[in-house]
Amino acid sequence: MSERRQTDDADNGRDLVSYRCSCGAEVLISHPSEGRCANCGQQMAFRDLNATQTLSFGDDIDRDTSFSVANSPDRSGEELGHFRLLSKIGHGGMGAVYRAMDQSLERLVAVKVMRAAGQGADGSLEQVQKLLHEAVVQARLNHPNVVTIYYVGRNDEEPFFAMELLAGPTLGYLIRENQLPFNAVISYAQQVVAALKQASLLGLVHGDIKPGNLILADKETVKLCDFGSAKTEQCAPAQVISGTLCYMAPELATGTEPSIHSDMYSLGVTLFELTFGRRPFTVTGTTLQEQIRSQRIAKIEFTTKWPAKVPERWKELLTRLLAPAPEDRFPNYETFEAALQELSPMGFTNAGLLSRSMAFAVDLVCAGLLMAPFILPGQFEGIISAQMAAVGQAGKELSESLLRIFGRMGVIGILAPIVPAIATWIDWKGWRTPGRYMFQLRVVDPHGLKLGRRKRVLRGLMRNTPIWVTAFIAAAIGLQMDIFALMLSPLDEIVLLIDTIPVLGLKRQALHDRLFGSHVVLDTK
Repeated sequence: MSERRQTDDADNGRDLVSYRCSCGAEVLISHPSEGRCANCGQQMAFRDLNATQTLSFGDDIDRDTSFSVANSPDRSGEELGHFRLLSKIGHGGMGAVYRAMDQSLERLVAVKVMRAAGQGADGSLEQVQKLLHEAVVQARLNHPNVVTIYYVGRNDEEPFFAMELLAGPTLGYLIRENQLPFNAVISYAQQVVAALKQASLLGLVHGDIKPGNLILADKETVKLCDFGSAKTEQCAPAQVISGTLCYMAPELATGTEPSIHSDMYSLGVTLFELTFGRRPFTVTGTTLQEQIRSQRIAKIEFTTKWPAKVPERWKELLTRLLAPAPEDRFPNYETFEAALQELSPMGFTNAGLLSRSMAFAVDLVCAGLLMAPFILPGQFEGIISAQMAAVGQAGKELSESLLRIFGRMGVIGILAPIVPAIATWIDWKGWRTPGRYMFQLRVVDPHGLKLGRRKRVLRGLMRNTPIWVTAFIAAAIGLQMDIFALMLSPLDEIVLLIDTIPVLGLKRQALHDRLFGSHVVLDTK
């Protein structure tokens, strides 16, 4: 764009802005009215920037202008090669999308007709070649979460792509109708990150991630489309920027080349919108310059009362994605994926009382087998002492020998607490116990996520109280503290009874689950 200037036109004397259309031609637009490109027919209007419209603008981004691109003429009925355009299903700043018939294979496809470079415009041939090259790169991006491109061609100097036709709708349309549940948001996020990760391996940056470019293939699968704004990282031109302002990383406005970090920022805005039904910033201003400046200084506007169904750790992830500085975002998609995995619900189907009880019984049996070497020597010592009075002299000598042996071995009982300590370490690591592994159970928080470490450990200590009490009894016997062991002996039954009685309630939850907000669910991952 170039700055506003006064016209000498005696007819109206209105301000005109010289705007370079994406086809390369110059268009004079009267303020605050509109104008049409004589070369490609695109209509441009001075009004507040449409937040869902993809823009292409150059070095003069700080000029005193604001615009949006209006709908292009409907070309339904035309034929591009062996594709017959049936009906227009969408449009954007880079072109229009049509429902079309592939007459060679007799199947329905989506055809995106890109706006052609202007005749005689600087770099026109280069622009066409670049668009075709990016389409070829996307076609090589064979990924289940990327819209498949079937054909790349051009009609004269007008590039077009034929790609798979999806039922939809887009996530942008979906969130206008209903708020998405968190488990759907995190699932879509994981799918998009997987697609972007694969794209990054080919050196491809999307450049225009937004809800409108995420299309549902079915209820659970989302596909990333519209790589028309994409750049290869090796040759991304700093002088031309494409994207949607409200989703665009702030560094792009200063001429920084698109990168995986700018895509992360755009995805952060998208995920915020999918979660809360609105964008994280309020962008103000009537000119493009004012809107960009407003976005760069805007603070993230999280909801005052955090939704109960959204984990608070989600706020940390969104804040990191929306960091103004690229280096403060995730360093790569691997770490991004790991963070999403931590927030991915493990399951919501509560396990039945029988399976939970059987899992706990298996854990008790395993703990008993591990503690047997520490407990039995002390028990044998008592048995031998009781039998010594009933045997003869020879038997007494043998019994005394055995008593000394088991008496010395009884000291090993002081090591019995190692077994419940191992169980606590398993809880600290977040691993599954043998019983939960056998019955495919997991312990989660109310959001279906892995329970926090502190709560996991405290819950495990309370759940494993019978094991701890048994271990301390064995240790007391090993230290010849029989009275203390006798005092401890009823404690495990009492605690187990108190912990188990709440299971009879409507929630069918033990006391340790009620206290720490945990749920035992079926492992559906």
